[in-house]
Amino acid sequence: MTQRVAYGVLAIAVLVLLFMQDAVIAKQSIELSGPLGDLLRRGSLIPLLFIVVLLRAAVELDRIIRAKDVRPHSAFAYLMILVLLLTPWFSAAGWLGADVRDQEGLFWQLVALMVTVIGAGVLCVFRGHPRGAIPDMAATLLMVFYVGFLGSFGLQLRCGRDIPGQEGAWLLLITLLVTKASDIGAYFVGTATGRHKLIPGISPAKSVEGAIGGLLASALVAMLFASADAIHGLLGSSESVFAAMLRDVIRSFSVRNDPIGMSPVVRALLFGLALSAAGQIGDLVESCFKRDSGVKDSSNLIPRYGGILDMIDSPVFAMPVAWFLMTAVWNVV
Repeated sequence: MTQRVAYGVLAIAVLVLLFMQDAVIAKQSIELSGPLGDLLRRGSLIPLLFIVVLLRAAVELDRIIRAKDVRPHSAFAYLMILVLLLTPWFSAAGWLGADVRDQEGLFWQLVALMVTVIGAGVLCVFRGHPRGAIPDMAATLLMVFYVGFLGSFGLQLRCGRDIPGQEGAWLLLITLLVTKASDIGAYFVGTATGRHKLIPGISPAKSVEGAIGGLLASALVAMLFASADAIHGLLGSSESVFAAMLRDVIRSFSVRNDPIGMSPVVRALLFGLALSAAGQIGDLVESCFKRDSGVKDSSNLIPRYGGILDMIDSPVFAMPVAWFLMTAVWNVV
């Protein structure tokens, strides 16, 4: 357990540092004109991190799928995942056109998904025989939609056209921390008090108590971020880099337009519960894939954890939910 906790703390620390640096670059690039400045204001290290991590996750998912003797069109899937991850970044920077339509990432993502379906079908036809056409094409689409499309919603939060400068980094960081709080809470509560199995046929180690602990942990972390007044009081007039960053984070995660007058803490509670539920479902979905293929971990890249896919299975499902809540319900974006 000690090694697992150490890896987790290290990963979170590195993540926070990368996000801080991305925000700094976005702030400094305000004075930089031209296409490069437009791009850097929408992200730098975070989009590159997503590309590396999610492409590695796609390789691991490919390995799981091939353990079932299914042969997806892997190279094509990797290409379309890359396109889906670049689209929110490039479109928000105006690289794909100056119209509002062109700068809204979802437009070009839908185009990419259309190309994915048609392209996968063309590749099946070019094989010259029908054997395995259905499972192979389905697996190709699964890779692109599961890793690329769902994962790209994290970059919608970071790079969105309507999100001011560096604030997208904080919105995405909050989403990831709230989601991973669920994993941590579920692990410790389940280890200490887990008695009732959640879905033993899919994940024997998960318990009902652990699931509840995950829900409560995410809700608590989200409410802490929403408690702006209390945290501002604790920070006082501190001018430290950390205090300034935390003030930026809190300010970013605030309701801009609240027609029903719901308390920010209540909204945060619902936000945390929704992300935890989505993340736990994502974890179970990946467990379904691995159990069906007879694979224990997606890879042995990270000791005690498994692979990249084992680490991002919950955020991949939580990020689209966070994007929807922040844009349509929370009205942050």
